[in-house]
Amino acid sequence: MPIISAETIKPDASTTLEHTGSVTSSFGRMLKQWRQHRGHSQLELSLRADVSQKHISFIETGRSRPKVETVRKVAEALEIPLREQNKLYEMAGLPARFPDVHYDAAALTPYRDAIFRMLKQQDPFPAYVVDRWWNLIEANEAGKMLFMAPGLDTPNMVDAFMAPGAFRDMVENFDEVAWAFMKRLRAEAMQAPGDEQMQALLSRAQAYLQNVPEPKTTDRHELALCPRIKMGDAVINMITMVAHFSEPNAAILDELRLELVFPADAEAAAFFTAMQV
Repeated sequence: MPIISAETIKPDASTTLEHTGSVTSSFGRMLKQWRQHRGHSQLELSLRADVSQKHISFIETGRSRPKVETVRKVAEALEIPLREQNKLYEMAGLPARFPDVHYDAAALTPYRDAIFRMLKQQDPFPAYVVDRWWNLIEANEAGKMLFMAPGLDTPNMVDAFMAPGAFRDMVENFDEVAWAFMKRLRAEAMQAPGDEQMQALLSRAQAYLQNVPEPKTTDRHELALCPRIKMGDAVINMITMVAHFSEPNAAILDELRLELVFPADAEAAAFFTAMQV
């Protein structure tokens, strides 16, 4: 499967002549790589995007310059993340479509307020806000008390959870949880194959698990994988859920996720409740 790399495609690359004599634009090369990465032929993309196969061929080879509507259609058909969609627009000589605003920007105030409400409502159970690269953005009081103990102050949740250390030692079924987490990381990395920061994060995670055997069995009694945390002589069974903004129109909102932790039984609920007394 083709991998889209920053070395292969440069956002400001000029139109170049290949050895065949055909003209290929940076937009066309990137579009072709995304199409191949998703496993689509030009005909399949044509049907998905409602753009003629001939026009897709022309813009991939640089014979035609795409308009805004064409870029929108192919980007959505290929399910390209908003941050990468902005790069496609810029490569086509068009303005970026989605605002690239910082988390602390005034424009995000109502969205931050919604996040804070969910974090507060989640207490006494842990909740965390992470970005695309699993950097910790926010945590509620329960989350800080459970996972932000001394030695667990790393701002990246992949490093905090997977690297050898205090938190990893707390997870009774670490092998199951870690390899399930790795599966999720790989899927997220596949969504943005040109993201060097994500690829580096995935490499670190793989290194952390090099001596952790992947569980062979898939037979589980639980309906979903439940992390089990050792707290003294007790084992706390937890359920995790993920929340995100629907239909985002800004890259940051497309990437933020709220990781929610719930008790899986009465004992776990009592533990979390007592933790804040």
